[in-house]
Amino acid sequence: MDKKVVGVNAGVVWHALNEVKEISISELARKLNMSVESTALAIGWLARENKVCLQNRDGAIEVFDEHHFPFCFG
Repeated sequence: MDKKVVGVNAGVVWHALNEVKEISISELARKLNMSVESTALAIGWLARENKVCLQNRDGAIEVFDEHHFPFCFG
């Protein structure tokens, strides 16, 4: 996948997270009509920029915007 596409998808994911604050990757993919793989790549992009936090909750990876916790590691 082209880096530009991943970057654009990261922007779409970022804006969606500002609306919902907390969501699983699969739910987010459905909401945005994107594949789980494309959504995960976009989240990885945002995680690398420290814009999201990830947490494993009941076997699903939950994504939070950066303001959900006072700090996050990763």
